[in-house]
Amino acid sequence: MNKIIKNHWLTYILAVILSIGSAVLFAMFSVRLGTVVDVVINQDVDFASKILACLKVVIGWFIVSLLFTYIKSKNVSDIIRDVKKDLYVSVNKKEMKDYVSKSNEYYLNNFTKNIDLLQTNYLSPRCEIVANFISALVSIGTIFFINWKLGLSFVGVSLVTIALSQLPGVIMAKKTNEFSEESANYLKVINNHLKGFEQIKLLGVSDIFLRKYLDRDNQYEKSRFSYIFVSRLANDLGLFFSFFAQLACMSIGVWFALRGDITVGLLISAINLLNGVFNPLQQLAYNKNLMGTVSDIMKSFDEILSREKNEGQLIQNSISTISIKDLDFKFGEDKIIFEGFNARFEKGKTYAIVGESGRGKSTLAKLIMKYYGSDQYRGEIQVNNQDINTILSDDLYKKVAYIQRNDFYIDGSIKNNIELYRRLEANNSLYGKLKFKDSFLDKPIEEGSRNQVSTGEKQRIDIARFLVKDYDVMIFDEPTSNLDKETSEIIFDLIFEIKDKIVIVITHVNDESTLNRFDQVIRL
Repeated sequence: MNKIIKNHWLTYILAVILSIGSAVLFAMFSVRLGTVVDVVINQDVDFASKILACLKVVIGWFIVSLLFTYIKSKNVSDIIRDVKKDLYVSVNKKEMKDYVSKSNEYYLNNFTKNIDLLQTNYLSPRCEIVANFISALVSIGTIFFINWKLGLSFVGVSLVTIALSQLPGVIMAKKTNEFSEESANYLKVINNHLKGFEQIKLLGVSDIFLRKYLDRDNQYEKSRFSYIFVSRLANDLGLFFSFFAQLACMSIGVWFALRGDITVGLLISAINLLNGVFNPLQQLAYNKNLMGTVSDIMKSFDEILSREKNEGQLIQNSISTISIKDLDFKFGEDKIIFEGFNARFEKGKTYAIVGESGRGKSTLAKLIMKYYGSDQYRGEIQVNNQDINTILSDDLYKKVAYIQRNDFYIDGSIKNNIELYRRLEANNSLYGKLKFKDSFLDKPIEEGSRNQVSTGEKQRIDIARFLVKDYDVMIFDEPTSNLDKETSEIIFDLIFEIKDKIVIVITHVNDESTLNRFDQVIRL
């Protein structure tokens, strides 16, 4: 994360330089304003030139401040863009086992709410805090130039103000983390409810789930309120301390003027310079508190961005065997799925894996596809006598197709959804076997839609996505579930036409005539 931020050092340095220019011009204006007052008091004829000099400084300050705002915005925008890009790349490069260890809502929260918090609570304050410090430093330095004793007094008051302004920082950090966590929980609930809308509606439990949603939303909005309130409280406390500090400094300045140590004009300059001290100091303290709230968010980003180097070997030849030896696997401490399980799959043969729900049919496929790390099971899973943990995952996925039901769609036609941006040769023979007419292939479908194609069409689309490419191993996970007999027969006929490959079908079908078509039936 820090590396991404450091990559944009140039715009950050430019912003710092411009903030120095802005602070210097503000100090010059304050001093020149004091000379204007002295001209009036002393009835000097040079009044017009003094006013003109002030106007030049003001215009210069405006131009420099405008450039600072532009460069700061560009720095923040460029960093956010690169963070999101690297997050997306890192997620896509993750091993399957690492990706599934976190919920979708975890990733969604980091891509949305946490990105917003990174911008408002860290990146923007990061530029502002330097500008605040420089403004205060230049203004204090100018006051020292006017009168060193006055400057020393102002520094003492400023240090007390900074110390008091740090008090809300710990509470702000706590409330920001709570807000981020509640955002993830809220996204989880709303995402789950939207996915399950049909079941909730059909089962008549809408009121129950509405109450659960409102409870979670209430918690989320409470955390939002606390976050906003504490953030504003910190800002208001800073202003509160700043008002007292300005009053104290003004009183000190008047005392110096009454003693004759400074002129009335210089007193006006010093008072105006206070705006360049206490407003920035108040903002500096507030921004420092804001930046301290994102430590957990930064850790979350680093967790996604950090990934193990995808080391492994390529599968040199086409896959001829997959063997499982003495496999032990369980969920949690009690639910044993496999104990001493053995199986061997060979090229040119078809295998049916059947069994009751919860016996590990899909889990077996996911073990082969490296959804689980080697520390999560005992035994050996080998491809061509090579342990799968020594094989590069991307190479495994190029040779082994795992076909399961999926509601993933993109904007475009049915054909676009089969090809998924891949450059593929026309496969009219396959489309014909799947009963896909040209009119169906050209049918438009919206991204994320679940209602524009039937269940049978969805499953045939899922199968077609893999059959348009050549794989050594085809693993079908419940390819005919919830389908009518005619559609099931179409899919099974297509599966049994696959030759010279390892074909594994996880199925709930118990029809003997269908099972007898397989070379081996493995019952779990």
